[in-house]
Amino acid sequence: MFGSLEGIRVLDLSRVISGPHCAMILGDLGADVIKVEKPRTGDMSRQNQPTVNDESTYFMAYNRNKRSITLDFRHPEARELFLKLVRKADVIVENFRAGTMEAMKLGYDELSEANPGIILTRISGFGQDGPYSHRTCFDQVAQAISGLMDVTGSEDGPPTMSGTYVVDCASGLYAVIGTLAALRERDKTGKGQVVDVALLDTAVSLLHTAIPDHQLLGQKLTRIGNNDRYAWPANIYQAGNGRWVYIHAGMDNTFAALMKIIGREELLEDERYNTRTARETNRQLCDEVVQAWVSTLPAEKVVDVVSKAGIPCARINDVSEMIADPQVNHRGMVAKINHPKIGELHLTGPVVHFSDTKSSVRSAPPLLGEHNTEVYSELLGLSDEEIATMADDRLI
Repeated sequence: MFGSLEGIRVLDLSRVISGPHCAMILGDLGADVIKVEKPRTGDMSRQNQPTVNDESTYFMAYNRNKRSITLDFRHPEARELFLKLVRKADVIVENFRAGTMEAMKLGYDELSEANPGIILTRISGFGQDGPYSHRTCFDQVAQAISGLMDVTGSEDGPPTMSGTYVVDCASGLYAVIGTLAALRERDKTGKGQVVDVALLDTAVSLLHTAIPDHQLLGQKLTRIGNNDRYAWPANIYQAGNGRWVYIHAGMDNTFAALMKIIGREELLEDERYNTRTARETNRQLCDEVVQAWVSTLPAEKVVDVVSKAGIPCARINDVSEMIADPQVNHRGMVAKINHPKIGELHLTGPVVHFSDTKSSVRSAPPLLGEHNTEVYSELLGLSDEEIATMADDRLI
């Protein structure tokens, strides 16, 4: 058994991150995901550097557990061919700019006429409606407009984007949630629907308490570097061997435990330190106390001692150290799969684990058009000659 979504077929028209990430997770959960790409060039992320044997690591990161076919939507016959595929599908994932599918005469009305049960999962920068809906948007644009970038970074530094494409990835997750809910609703009604996810909406949803703090208290969420927003001390500290560790001892019980470890129990009676409220106004003093102790030990010793006391603590790893981490490996978060052009390929593993069903990395990111013959013959009953003619006519 491949997983909970075995028997569900997804047509993935998307490119780059948010849509491919959504479709990939559906594939991890067992769905048959068919990636529909532009002939000869495919998903634009296939051209992103770096590459190994002409295969982009960027593309590979978001496209496992998929079959790839090519189809030129500009070709007069492409629309009818695609609608035949739609009749065999349950879900379509796309992340074009709003209105693009309609311009190709493949909007939801046309798709649902071909297949009333089809679910159209749409990820765009600003959603399918509104004054910005036709604007181009990337992850960082959503971070900027939402204010997420404004609350990220050092206190005395400029607004800072996140270290990875967090809005794209989170949008993909929201799209998965919406798709699963729409599939559940279809079980009851037999009807499909549109799932509309926007990068800007996702970015706004990540703002924690910024909106009620502004509305109720007139407060502005500010940049705080690596500090926690609600408890102190909680920061990164440099150990004696030059490595960095993160320690969160901001609650009264964990602060007391840390002070006992470092031999500063007298601070538990000091009014500058003995409550969370007091430590809020003396964050720098808290950090100086912790840093003074951490700097006397190697990072590994700090983590060992502090973690044993039940205080959240970790050494800050680079990617190679993360890959070797025993907990990461125990959870299967570094998955290994054989790739036809590369050999053994390491990717992130599925995040969701089940007691009975399974999520897994079953197949490598596909080569462009790798499954043309397989899919067009299997789903549409086309012969090898017909498929070859379509290739000669540059339809696929």
